[in-house]
Amino acid sequence: MVIHKLTARFGCLEGDTLELHEGLNVINAPNESGKSTWCAFIRAMLYGIDSAERAKKGSLPDKTRFAPWTGSPMSGTMEISHGGREITLARSTKAANAPMRVFSATYAGSADAVPGLDGSNVGEYLTGASREVFCSSAFIGQGAAAVTGSAELERRIAGVVSSGEEEVSAGEAAERLRAWLRKRRWNKRGAIPELEREIARGEDALRRVQDTVAERERSRAELESCSKSAAELAERLQAAREGERSAARESFNRSGERVNELELEYSKAVKEAAAREAEARGGVFDGMDAAGAAQLAERECERAGKLKSAGEVRPSPLWTGVCAALAVLFAVLAIAVSPFELIGTAVFAALAAWQYGKYSGAKKAASAAIEEYKKLLSGYGVASPDELRELAAGYARRRAAADEAAAALERARRELEAARSARRADEGRLTGAQESDALRRLEWELASMNARRESLTARTAELSGAIGALGDPVAVGSGIRERQERLEELTRQYDAIELAVNTLERAGAELQSRFSPALGRRAAELFSRLTGGRYDELAVSRDFSVLVKRAGDTVARGSLYLSAGAADLMYLAVRLAIAELVLPGDEPCPIILDDALAYLDPARRERVLALLEEIGEKRQVILFTCS
Repeated sequence: MVIHKLTARFGCLEGDTLELHEGLNVINAPNESGKSTWCAFIRAMLYGIDSAERAKKGSLPDKTRFAPWTGSPMSGTMEISHGGREITLARSTKAANAPMRVFSATYAGSADAVPGLDGSNVGEYLTGASREVFCSSAFIGQGAAAVTGSAELERRIAGVVSSGEEEVSAGEAAERLRAWLRKRRWNKRGAIPELEREIARGEDALRRVQDTVAERERSRAELESCSKSAAELAERLQAAREGERSAARESFNRSGERVNELELEYSKAVKEAAAREAEARGGVFDGMDAAGAAQLAERECERAGKLKSAGEVRPSPLWTGVCAALAVLFAVLAIAVSPFELIGTAVFAALAAWQYGKYSGAKKAASAAIEEYKKLLSGYGVASPDELRELAAGYARRRAAADEAAAALERARRELEAARSARRADEGRLTGAQESDALRRLEWELASMNARRESLTARTAELSGAIGALGDPVAVGSGIRERQERLEELTRQYDAIELAVNTLERAGAELQSRFSPALGRRAAELFSRLTGGRYDELAVSRDFSVLVKRAGDTVARGSLYLSAGAADLMYLAVRLAIAELVLPGDEPCPIILDDALAYLDPARRERVLALLEEIGEKRQVILFTCS
């Protein structure tokens, strides 16, 4: 295939045209003039735009990155020659979410469509490679010289260097088998761990349902025992009630007779107490108790004795006469001897008057005491203190008799009240209004047993509901066994697939030993030529990582040890070698390079151009560069 002319409305290209020829085409243009856009346009014309691609950090999808700057829809044409015929490819956009989706392929100068070509297969038809293989070999984008391995590329290289079969990729098959392994088990995910978790959950559910069934059976057994005990308690309670009613009837009759007897005794006690109280009332000690009357009588007797003693005192007038005589004597002496003797007369006259007043008062006090003494005894109606004491003693005896009769009355009342209370209790037991402690205890035991029975009934029903919700143990166990059988089958599959992966990896290693040297030899030849013999060995692994060794060195090194220019040159050699191996030679597709010489020194740039010119003798080469 040879590209002759491109017309694009794509990114910064707005109807721009690029004409090409066979062999090596070098398009030298400054930065931001559309070189990378032309490369992307060629790829889009061949393989279309992936409308499902999404933006990623640091990059934009082609549908966004190359949308025309003027806002018009993406479109373009590509005039090519293939199989001896001139063909015009055209793509345009009808729906904004499906850019470049409208496709046509016609023979040049006519409207005749090229049979079998459509927008999905045109790229592979013309280049002989899928988009993935094309972008890993003949299409070298800016800053993307490194080869990205793929199952299809590996399969094509392996097929070319071995038997020519391109249907099987060891890496692809191994990856597919690993996917099957991951589907069955990947860490804690996959069908096997999920089945193991389901089995664990099922076993846990089975244990719970079995425990629930066992608890329900225990609950039923206890319920049966409680029901039996409740029936026995009910019988005992009925017998106790009948026994108590019979005993209550007998006791009721006896207590009635006792009440009658005590009522008679109480009536007698009332009369006796009233008589004794009547005897004790009246007199000077009325209302007092015996002790109080005795104390009062004794105090009054003591006072009477003191009054009697005070009345029996007789005062003497002797000192009054002596003082009067001395006063007279001093008066005579004052007349006869000296008037100063009147002082003595006055003193003794005063003493005589004072003694007389004292004598008169004592005499009156004695008379008053005798009168008070007589009045005190007459108030009690006695003539002497001894009679007063006897009067108090008689009152004490009557009071004691009355108190005794009152105490006897109180005892009779209490006995009668107790008998009446006992009769009421008997009546209550007889009518059922009052029950004994033993009967109440039996009723409490029966109520507790009935409450326990109701609780067990509810618990049994609850457990039955839980068993219904958890599932039948047989069904749960059957589900566990089914999952265990499925787990065993998946485990056998996993072991078989793992064995296949190991076997395939060994086969892949053997296959690598065939295709890697072939690719490495051709890439080494090209790399040595491009570096002027500086590097003489190059090895490519199945994942397309590359090791190179300089002439004279003993250690091979990876691309990270190389300068940017040397690394680009290394990958260019690998890509050109891949293109030779995997892309067909009868209708070779073009090799497209975008600024692949940016980091090369002049000498190496000349070698690359010389090599590309040689390649251009067999296939078209399109090199976009700014140098």
